[in-house]
Parts: sequence; structure tokens; C-alpha cells
Amino acid sequence: MIQRSYSLPSCTLLIDGISTSGDTLSILSGFSCRFSHQPEAIEGGLDLLKALVKVVGAYAQALKSNTPLTIPEGHVRLEPEGKYLHLLSINANEANANTTKKIEIKLNTVQLFDLMESLDRLCCDATTLPDLRLVTQISDYRSQAQLNSQAVPAIAGVISLAIAATVLYFVPTPKPETKPVQPVPTQTKPLPKVSTPPTPSVSPSDSPESSPSPNSSPSSN
Repeated sequence: MIQRSYSLPSCTLLIDGISTSGDTLSILSGFSCRFSHQPEAIEGGLDLLKALVKVVGAYAQALKSNTPLTIPEGHVRLEPEGKYLHLLSINANEANANTTKKIEIKLNTVQLFDLMESLDRLCCDATTLPDLRLVTQISDYRSQAQLNSQAVPAIAGVISLAIAATVLYFVPTPKPETKPVQPVPTQTKPLPKVSTPPTPSVSPSDSPESSPSPNSSPSSN
């Protein structure tokens, strides 16, 4: 039986397990994490430890990028509590499979980073659970959070559209109203103007009085 201890000012992480080769603790039999301000310790097996490592690592990366998120994983949940506190929730106690209880621990930023430091030391210890890795990226959790926030209005929109389509299906289609035919105004064409031929003008030389008579003879002197 091998035990590893990772102690910081506000929390202590104890790892119990067995070794299959040399001094390397390769099989976890149980762990406990106790905070100085919390009388009840977090206890469980490998699944709970992996969830705790993943949640704390992702949450710490979110805080570093100034985008605090609620990080759930398995029975572990870490979320902002006000402006300076963080709520760590454990929904199950894996040490006893017959009972389920919920542990809630409020951590300030110093206590949170002490917890992260203890888990980081565990993950960096090559002689204790060498396959355990601390989360160093938050992209997966950020994309999942955006997907969840967009899914709610999208689903609500689809439901509203389906309800509206169902209601419209039972509403009778209104018949179009027939409008009275209005007579088309006819345009009267003006009658063509009759042009009168111009009257010929008679010049004085052409008048019958001035023209000499054929029977008249010239006067003699």
C-alpha cells in the first residue's frame, strides 16, 4: 500500500493506491481532499478524481482568460459564486456506492488555486498515476457553453413555428372577395375637321371692267 500527500496552506490531497512496478503508484484505491475551512473531506475513487482534475483545470484556465464559466463533469461542478467566490459541488460520494450525498464548498481565489496546485503536483508526479493529466485548454468547454446558450432559443423557435403551423392548418382559408367590375372609360375621338379650299383672290388687272372689249375700236384723233 502506497500513499502520496500533496499539501498546501489551505488544502491537502491524499492519494492511496498500490504499485505494480517499483515505487510507482499505478492503481488508485481511494483519495481524499480536505480544506482547512471545511470539516468534511471530498472522498472517492478514480472516476471522481479524474472529474475533479478536469473541472478544476478547465475552470482555472477560464479564470486566466477572464471568461469565468460553469464547468460540470460527472459528479463534479465548479461555478462562480458572486464576484470573488467559487462554488465546488460534489454530487456523489464514491467511497460508499450505497449512499449519495452532496457536498458544497465555497472557495476564495487563493483556496481555489491551492486546490489546483495540489492537483497539478499530482499530475506532474511521474510516480503517481502517470496517466493522469491536468486540463490546460478551455476551448472545448467554451464551445460547449456557446452551443448550449444558442440551443435554447433555437429549440424554442422551432417549437413556436410548429405550434403556429398547427394552428394555421385548422384555420379555414379565406375566400378572395370579388370586386365589382368597374366600366372602363372610353375615350371619344374628336371629329375630323373639314378643310375648305381657299378662295382665289382677284387682282385689279383681271377685273372685267378694265379689260378692253373686243368690239371697241381705238379712238381717232
